Amino acid sequence: MTVTAIIGAQWGDEGKGKLTHLLSADHDIVLRYQGGANAGHTIKDGDKTYRCRLVPSGVLREGVRGLLCDGVVVNPVSLAEELAELRTAGGLRGSLQISRHAHLVLPYHGLQDAFFEQAKGGGALGTTLRGIGPAYADKYFRVGLRAGDMLRPDFGERMKQAARRKNVLFSGYYGQAEEDPDAMWEKVQPAVEQLAPLVADTLALVRTAIRQRERILCEGAQGTLLDIDYGTYPYVTSSHPVSGGAFTGTGINWRDMNSVIGVAKAYCTRVGAGPFPTELPDEIGDMLRERGGEFGTVTGRSRRCGWLDLPLLRYSAELNGFTELALTKVDVLDELDEIPVCVAWEINGQKTEWPDLDIEALEQARPVYKRLPGWQANTCGHRGMADLPQRLKDYVRFIEDFVGVPVRMISVGAETGATVVGA
Repeated sequence: MTVTAIIGAQWGDEGKGKLTHLLSADHDIVLRYQGGANAGHTIKDGDKTYRCRLVPSGVLREGVRGLLCDGVVVNPVSLAEELAELRTAGGLRGSLQISRHAHLVLPYHGLQDAFFEQAKGGGALGTTLRGIGPAYADKYFRVGLRAGDMLRPDFGERMKQAARRKNVLFSGYYGQAEEDPDAMWEKVQPAVEQLAPLVADTLALVRTAIRQRERILCEGAQGTLLDIDYGTYPYVTSSHPVSGGAFTGTGINWRDMNSVIGVAKAYCTRVGAGPFPTELPDEIGDMLRERGGEFGTVTGRSRRCGWLDLPLLRYSAELNGFTELALTKVDVLDELDEIPVCVAWEINGQKTEWPDLDIEALEQARPVYKRLPGWQANTCGHRGMADLPQRLKDYVRFIEDFVGVPVRMISVGAETGATVVGA
């Protein structure tokens, strides 16, 4: 039996989807454990490109079972659209089931998200406006509807009742016009009819798979620095992308877990608002963005770019218990003659290697850089560690020594096969 968790080590967009697709060839089940359709995974397989928002990346392979587990929030309309797109593109080769306990993202959640962001004015967080936060809020307020409710004959009326309650909020607090619950249900009903047969007790399926010693991958969305508790609050997501989220979001336990793979870019990116100590708002940042294709899969928004922050990466490694690292988009740095790497922060004149994620401290943090020589060689065709330039090996060794975790995979291109494994 193997249970492996794939965790974003930065602010998301690290390349987890590509890695999940690569490793799913040797696994039976892929469990998505948190987040919703606000996260996107782009997977290039041969001459085809697939964009997954909620569907686990592993179901692009024949025979792999994908489970949307308890910690996920599911938008029925967008999930039905995504499944249709994947089928049309010939990408949906595995199977999919949805936890009966997964909460639903319904049309009024997207409206609430937009109204709340608008009300915050200059203090807006820059969410994707997909209704994820309001859906999680309803979950913890204990008024949410779950995927299992789609099996009830009165689900339509339940949803419309919830929409009427939201209208009180929309008109009374946000000063917005009330929305028609019947129109909302008309939009949702076809998706509910399509997805209801996929609803299952995924906890029972997971525990059975573990007893039968099947090979399991746990796939998260976003990254550690966006965790609701351990990220750069309030500029975070509404769930737990950290390894602990894989336990609470699927039904596996700590004794089941064999390995935790942290995925990090060879530089850093961030989407939306929030502090970013190593950000490069200059031509170098623009270069990283263009070479790295740093534009969101879901929103299309450009990502902010900066140098690799090793104190933050070590923070992620210790918090998640990484057993190994996968370093992605190394090829983006191929042409640079020098690569600065953040090795400490300076806050109010004090140097520290342990990052303080308090928002005020982050905004004052100034990176302390170690400048490493670039390898200035095309790495895109390399597939073995022996082929890599020595200066790239030195760059990787520097990261390993600082973070205390071995780098076992290096991505040198967008395609799934463009990966050095066993590094």
